[in-house]
Amino acid sequence: MTNRPNWRANAPPQPPGVTQRTLKYREADEHLLRRIAAGVVLQWDQLPDELQDLIIDQAAAVDDRDPAPHEASDIEGFIRNVKTVSVSKAAPKEDA
Repeated sequence: MTNRPNWRANAPPQPPGVTQRTLKYREADEHLLRRIAAGVVLQWDQLPDELQDLIIDQAAAVDDRDPAPHEASDIEGFIRNVKTVSVSKAAPKEDA
């Protein structure tokens, strides 16, 4: 990996905002994206309202591989209505 200077290091901090960008990732990595999304949704109520609004607006702005509804209201409705369940720990393996 080449050491490149961090051109953003000297830039003044910018407030977060919706960007007209999307992610490029391998299909094999989609499970990672789902885990990150699930982690955000599970912590949703602890996020400040302003950050929640920003995340919903950004999610509505990104392109998706599959055509599907993606209005901000659809995303917010999903977050508000999705069910959470406890994850049980796997039983420890017994040595044979």
